Amino acid sequence: MNPKQNHQNIKDKLQEAMTDKKDEHRDHKKEQMEDVAVPEKESETLEKLAAEVAHWKDLAMRTAAEMENLRKRTQIDMEKAARYANGSFAKDLLPVADCLEQAMVCAHQELDKEKKEGKEADPVVINLLKGIEMTHQNLMSALKKQQIEKMESLGKVFDPNLHKVIQEVDDAEKEAGTIVQELQAGYTIGGDRVLRDAMVIVSRK
Repeated sequence: MNPKQNHQNIKDKLQEAMTDKKDEHRDHKKEQMEDVAVPEKESETLEKLAAEVAHWKDLAMRTAAEMENLRKRTQIDMEKAARYANGSFAKDLLPVADCLEQAMVCAHQELDKEKKEGKEADPVVINLLKGIEMTHQNLMSALKKQQIEKMESLGKVFDPNLHKVIQEVDDAEKEAGTIVQELQAGYTIGGDRVLRDAMVIVSRK
């Protein structure tokens, strides 16, 4: 082998070695890049999963809050329905209470009249009054159990939500709009709803 060929062989080997070195370096760099890319992809995946978990957790909490609010509203509606369920029937009984009260007033007036005249009280009237009073008391107790109660109106200032004015009378001693007489008692149901307005007479100046 002449020197020229020998020199060419050495050059070729050096070139081949450099090529192998470059290839090795490139492969190593590629592996490093792949190693870096894998953790980045895993990080992105974890972030997406964390965001999705947070989304569904927030949605679940909102849904739970809405369900709780719905449960409370339903409970309130059911309580109101139960509270006012007997309103129509009870309203039909109020005239009975009015009649009993008028009968008691009449009986007391009769007894007072006999007393003023010096007469002995009629036992029939006395027994009748007792029976009426007991019946009235039992009726009012039954109404109260259903949260139906009579309103106190005398001496109070007229309220259009509670009272119906039938007449106005002059009264310089009382504030205008003061209820001076009750013609028909008013009733509430459930403590917050008017079952029947009170018919009243109010003062004016």
